[in-house]
Amino acid sequence: MTKNSIMATLTTEDVGAVLHEIFEDLGEDLDLGDVTLSPEMRLLDLGLESISLVYLVSELQQHYGLGDRLFRRLRETGALIRDLSVGELQDMVVALKNDMAA
Repeated sequence: MTKNSIMATLTTEDVGAVLHEIFEDLGEDLDLGDVTLSPEMRLLDLGLESISLVYLVSELQQHYGLGDRLFRRLRETGALIRDLSVGELQDMVVALKNDMAA
């Protein structure tokens, strides 16, 4: 299997697992408690400060080698990270990564 075919198989579940790890790190720093993420959950409802949301996006970009593509996509669409659901964020990361692999 080539590197490009591996990248093309990225799923929302893969991104969900990485999000869970990021939230575990944030939870330790911000005393968030045990957060169970679901695709329908809005990031706003998680009680994160703006700087934590920026950290979240930065960590996703770094993990998946997206450069600043996620920040740019959010800016292009006018979407506010805090208004996205977990599922929408997952879908956005998968689409960006798969676009890069194409």
